[in-house]
Amino acid sequence: WYQRRVRGNPRYDMDARQVFMEKRRRGRMDVPLVGKWFSGSIIEFLDNYKNGLGSKPYGGSKIKETDSFCATLPFVCKYYGTDTFDDIALEVIKTLSTWPTAVNHGMVASKIVGHLIESGSAYNILDIKSEIATDYPEVYRSISDIEETIKHGMDHTRAVNYVFGSPCYNPGSFQGALHAVLTSKSYPEGIRKCIRAGGCNCSRSLFAGAMSGAMYGIDGIPVDWMEKTIGIERILNKALQEFS
Repeated sequence: WYQRRVRGNPRYDMDARQVFMEKRRRGRMDVPLVGKWFSGSIIEFLDNYKNGLGSKPYGGSKIKETDSFCATLPFVCKYYGTDTFDDIALEVIKTLSTWPTAVNHGMVASKIVGHLIESGSAYNILDIKSEIATDYPEVYRSISDIEETIKHGMDHTRAVNYVFGSPCYNPGSFQGALHAVLTSKSYPEGIRKCIRAGGCNCSRSLFAGAMSGAMYGIDGIPVDWMEKTIGIERILNKALQEFS
């Protein structure tokens, strides 16, 4: 079904995505999938761009996921600390989502990674609260909720599945990633926590990986993990070329 839809007579739209999601929900998609993933943020972006809205942003108003933050990461590396960073990050985020909760959490996530790039593990992530209290009160509350779970000694998997939520959506994805990093002492420990908690562990892992990578540096990433990454030499060389 998926191969026929995407390759034979391509339908890359929200209606086709909903059919796919319903099949998956019922457990009827039990084979490896061939073709493009039905990314809601990309579908919404392409629709808005093609339908001639005439101006940015193009992001969907109901896109709750972390994709937009992921897109900002190269710009965080390049522009954090400059006078134009906030404007650049906001434009990139709104290219894929204009849902306020996703936008606000994406902006704060970008700021956290920026601080960690500048200061490494010397930066206390929770210090971000004083910086965002006025402009991002919703995210301030999200971080306060994380602190409560840590205060009560709740393990990561339980916090994700019973407090923050395990789907891709914000604020839960943001909270789960931050909780993993705040309760871990190494890059692999934090990423393993994200994976083992289940749900949309890839969304949590990308934010946790960005934070942990900035905190511990390349030496903190297990070599055997990098060796299993397709195109790792090209990725590292490109990163060094662009951001060193």
